[in-house]
Order: sequence, then C-alpha cells, then structure tokens
Amino acid sequence: MSCQDMKHQWEKYKNGTLTDKEAEALEEHTENCEACSAHLEHLLTEDEPLPPTSSATSLSDDTMLDNKKVKKSIYIAKWKQRLSNVTTVIGSVVLLWIIGSFLSIVYYHQSKTEYINSVNQAAIESAFPNVHIRETTSDTQSFFRMQSQMEAYKQIGREEQAIGTFTFHQLFDKTSGVEKAFSGGKYDLNLSFVYPDPKKLKLHAKEYKQWTNETWKALDNLPKGTVSEVAISFDDTYSLKEVQQKMNAIDSRDFSTSWYALNTGHEQKTSTKDEPLIDLTSTFGFPEFLDLPYDHKGNQTHSTSKSNVLNMMKLLADNEETVQKVRQLDHSDLLLKQRYSYVKKHGVGVYGVVITGPTKKLLKLKNDPSITYASLGDVELWNWFSRPSSGTLMNRRG
Repeated sequence: MSCQDMKHQWEKYKNGTLTDKEAEALEEHTENCEACSAHLEHLLTEDEPLPPTSSATSLSDDTMLDNKKVKKSIYIAKWKQRLSNVTTVIGSVVLLWIIGSFLSIVYYHQSKTEYINSVNQAAIESAFPNVHIRETTSDTQSFFRMQSQMEAYKQIGREEQAIGTFTFHQLFDKTSGVEKAFSGGKYDLNLSFVYPDPKKLKLHAKEYKQWTNETWKALDNLPKGTVSEVAISFDDTYSLKEVQQKMNAIDSRDFSTSWYALNTGHEQKTSTKDEPLIDLTSTFGFPEFLDLPYDHKGNQTHSTSKSNVLNMMKLLADNEETVQKVRQLDHSDLLLKQRYSYVKKHGVGVYGVVITGPTKKLLKLKNDPSITYASLGDVELWNWFSRPSSGTLMNRRG
C-alpha cells in the first residue's frame, strides 16, 4: 500500500476513527516507510489528536475504546521504529570501531611498531645523560592510533633506578603527544658538561677548576659505603675507541661508563661568557649499550658502535617532531639534520662521559690531566657487588 493510499488513513487517525484492520495496515506501513514514520513523529509531537467531530459524538463507548486501542497500537509502532533506528546506529558504531581497530593492527605491524619505538627510545636516551629505556609496552587503538609506554631507568653503581615513564601517542607515523611522569614528580638534571673549545677552556679555566674541585671534595667527604655518578668533560674530542681505551686504562673494574656525550658541531654555541656550561637541553649523547630495536634500514642492532650512533642520529633527524616533543625545543635549537650531517662527516666524537661506581674509586680520576671538568650527580648506598639472586615481593591475598 502506497503513501498516497495512506493519506486518508492519517485523517482517520487524527480523528480517532480507524478500525482495527486499518490500524494494523497503517502500523505495518509505518514500520517500513521512513516518510510516514517521520509524519507520525510530527503528529505525536503535536497536541493530542482532535476530539471526535460532531458526527462522531454519537459513537458508542465501545467505539471510543477501539479508537484508543488503535492510537496505542500506532504509538507502539512508532517506538518500535525508534528502537530499530537506535539499534542500527549502535550496531554501525560498533562495526566501525571493529573495522578501525583491525585497520590499526594491520597498519602498526611489527616492523613499523619497532621502528616507531626506536625513534621514541632514541629521542629519550640521546637527551638524558645516563638514562636508558628498559621496558616498552605498545597498545594499538582504533583509527590508526597507538600508545607506547617506556619505562626509563638510570644506572647508579650496579643498580638501575627508575626515573619515570614516557607515554607516546601516535596518529599514523606522527607523534601527537608525549606525557612525562617522573618518579617523585620531577627529574633533576644535575649532570653537566663543558665543550673542549680551547678559547672557552682558557676563558673559564678558573670556574671549571673551582667547580671540579668541589666535585672531588664532595666525593672525598662522602662515606666509603656509597656509589655515585659523575659526568666528566675532556680537554678534546676523542673517538669512541679512544675513550673506551682511556677508561679501560684507568681500571674499568672500579667503575662503569654509562653514557657518552656526542660532539654534533653545535654544542659550543650553547655556552657563553655568562653561561660556560653546555645547555643540557641541547646536549646529545648515547648509552654504553645502544640497543635500539631496529635501525633506520631495518637491521637489528645489539651493541654500541659508530654505525649504531649514526643510525641513531639518522632516526632523530628523520623524526624531528618526536624529538621536539621530548625536549620541548623548536627547530632552531635542535638543527637535527645539520647535527647528523656533522657526525656523518667528522665521525663519532666524544667530549665527555658519565661514569658510576664506588665513590672512593671515582677519585682515581682526580689527577687525570685530560679531564677539564667534573660534576656530581646522584649518590646511593653501596651496591657494588654481584648478587647470586634477587627479586621483589608483592602484597597478595590468598
């Protein structure tokens, strides 16, 4: 039955004179016709249907009851239509969410996820001296989104100390945001370096000597049963191999080298007459064991080498937005492509390192003529030994 055929029935509905058979036909038609369903919606939002006309006042009470029954039937039909629409919308949303989740899983396949996590890890480890990522958890979300949580630690003596969590939010390949949750609410950047520029070394020689002597004095006054971290700066830029040989010559069993300060060609520009130390927000470096999941070519890496460092700088240069969000710097301060080009051209040069170990053993470096500056970081109770076993006890019921 067409909408045109229903026109007369709507008049009867408004007047309350539909028969049971006519009401059933109108109900069936309304459930399957969007136009009539919309018309009924309009009627229902108006005032109650008109009272019976003078010609209908003579209808019996039974007829009036039948009319009420008809109206109720049509009203129920309308709510069935509404429920059907709501169900359709909910089903569409659920289906869309399932499709979006599936597409995200396909998009963030293993190689892509590991590449993104490599970028995020490199952005953190290159920015924070003596900090490395130990645990990473990635969770794909619908509509090409992913969230990665990275647990950051630093080494003090032989133990690793949690410093906080970095949470990266991805939209496709772009980092849309980075949240930092440091243990205790903050992270103090106590370690500092100076750049081996001969002019500045001579200009600030007095300050460097005074500050370095304060570091050695603090180490000397600390109890023997402690371990410390110290950042030392050299009188020149050395190759990675030369620095490793230098540290081994002193006796690497007495301490460990945990982080290398990398010469990227722009460090000397951040220290001035009024601020002779390198601005830590623009310091770049790498951990002793640079272990990014994959380099930019897709090759797995497991140890620190010149090629690993170059791959790290390439990752940073190709993903400047991520580095900006981690360091909260703009392009003019980062200059990542220029830094990468400098390292690629001049090689991996190191002008300082972070070392950690027994406090009194670190004093061996006091008389090293190649060390121009030293700064003291964190100090912990003695842990310079190898435990046969260790673990953590948790509160559990049962």
